[in-house]
Amino acid sequence: MRSISKLQERRNKIIEILSETPICSTQQLADATNVSTETMRKDLEALQSKGSIIKVHGGVAKSNTNGQEIPFDLRVSSHLDAKHKIALKAVDLISPNETVLIESGTTNLELAKQLITKPKLLETLIIITNSFPIASLFDGGRKCKKMFFLGGWVNINQYSALGSKTAEMIKDFHVSKAFLSAAAISRHNILTAYYDYDAAFQQNALEAAQEVILLVDSSKFGETAVFNVGNLSEFDYLITEYPLSDDESNYMKANNINYIYAG
Repeated sequence: MRSISKLQERRNKIIEILSETPICSTQQLADATNVSTETMRKDLEALQSKGSIIKVHGGVAKSNTNGQEIPFDLRVSSHLDAKHKIALKAVDLISPNETVLIESGTTNLELAKQLITKPKLLETLIIITNSFPIASLFDGGRKCKKMFFLGGWVNINQYSALGSKTAEMIKDFHVSKAFLSAAAISRHNILTAYYDYDAAFQQNALEAAQEVILLVDSSKFGETAVFNVGNLSEFDYLITEYPLSDDESNYMKANNINYIYAG
């Protein structure tokens, strides 16, 4: 009875933490409850089967009433300091007169905010995006050289155009740089997505861009989503505040991935 009581107490604690912090990774919850990641995975599987939590971009969250993905407005405040630091590093990779694809997402929105602080650079850029907040931030294209908005089904919770049609449009472009986010990066350095259209979007971006930059905070590491995007070796840059282990650093060097620490 005592072990059951402790088990329930820990799972109640998980829900309590998620009530205060909308999105948490498996590692964060394991650290907060003083258990191994393997034990935490079992807890999360049990809570998910009961409908208490759902998997989202960046980890897990409390279930909402309609079972949909956590809204953009909620995600935008999660790991905000890390996203800001990542964006500061990312903006330095952009050069004048480039064509830049910026995927919708909260970290990429921080990158767009940094570009706003560099108006002389921004006015030379052609921006391609599927993000309504980014399009709005650039005043519908008035603050950059030109803007192309990737259309598709409008997702009112994520303030973006999403779907197979959106992903398909990317095939028509050749861009200097693509800035993508990650739903999850496994221990085997595989990038995965929770939705098939997100995976298709990123796979097409990998083909369309001369250089692909992955912006990802530490909560995404050691996690696995549903749909395969590709191996991390397909990316040119990884920008994160996550400190790499020796094995991870060796992997980056062996695969010519430019790792930029944003801690």
